[in-house]
Amino acid sequence: MKSLGFTALILAMLPAVSLADTLIVANKYEGTVSFIDLDSGAELARRATGPSPHELALSPDQTLAVVVSYLEDGYIGRELNVFDVASTELIRTIDIEPHLAPHGIAWIGDSNSVIVTTEETRDVIRVDVERGKVEGAAVTDQIGSHLLALSPDASRAYVTSRGSDTVSVIDTTAMKTLETIEANKGPEAVFVSPDGKEVWVGNNQSENIIIFDAQSMDRIETIEMGFVPIRVRFNPAGDRVAIADLHGNRVLVYDAADRSELAVVDLNEFDIKRPPSLLFSPDGAHLYVGSELSEKVVEIATDNWKVTRLLEAGAGADGLEISSVKAKPDGAN
Repeated sequence: MKSLGFTALILAMLPAVSLADTLIVANKYEGTVSFIDLDSGAELARRATGPSPHELALSPDQTLAVVVSYLEDGYIGRELNVFDVASTELIRTIDIEPHLAPHGIAWIGDSNSVIVTTEETRDVIRVDVERGKVEGAAVTDQIGSHLLALSPDASRAYVTSRGSDTVSVIDTTAMKTLETIEANKGPEAVFVSPDGKEVWVGNNQSENIIIFDAQSMDRIETIEMGFVPIRVRFNPAGDRVAIADLHGNRVLVYDAADRSELAVVDLNEFDIKRPPSLLFSPDGAHLYVGSELSEKVVEIATDNWKVTRLLEAGAGADGLEISSVKAKPDGAN
């Protein structure tokens, strides 16, 4: 399929997009988080976090963003940073020791708690954000428990462990590991279909995606990609799947039902390098793509899979979330 690219001139001529939300971006190479107004496209504020903020999660009311402090040379993370979206201010730092190197994170339904992979200690923890306390831990005993995805009812978390080539299933209430099964080489990306029936796991070294039955964890299908599928993301409707090609600087779009390739969005034309993250807007109208090396987030319209805007962020733009809460720009009263 021919890649869908645009020249910079055409991009500049595109009309402004009218949105009303705040895009929150974890900039992992500079230890900051960006708050971007999706109406104007302007970065409203950039705030310091703990080192290596790879991923983040939003509270159910979208007023709080919890940012991990992961792992880098000379540093092993042991904290979560909680930001108020409206003010963009850091309001709480949660010490999670003895659990170390938090990375994957998701808010558990309508609770006060997040679930977080803690890679260095080979476990997954549940943290009460309001109380600032670790309230449970499930041991995976796997190397590199890195990312997680929740079932639609938030009762299960599916955790990929890159070093052990496995996927673990966690009961998020009891905080107990229910089972651990073999994936292929280097599983990282993981996402659950909106209907709760399938778990898609991207394997970096095997360069393929395994689709599991979410209940039995039987393998349904394997899709050979031929590249590192660093992230996999369903759209809200559940009929499309976006896959990020880390080294090819592309996003591929698949039909979720028949697995056919529908579009390829080539990001090289815009000098967008190493896309490590994907996020659909709540209405499914746009797909947002982080860029590790270009200090930008790409906005793609999902009606035609064309790039509409490049949004300025920080170095290592990675974890993404969208809040309906309007963030206050720096300097505003």
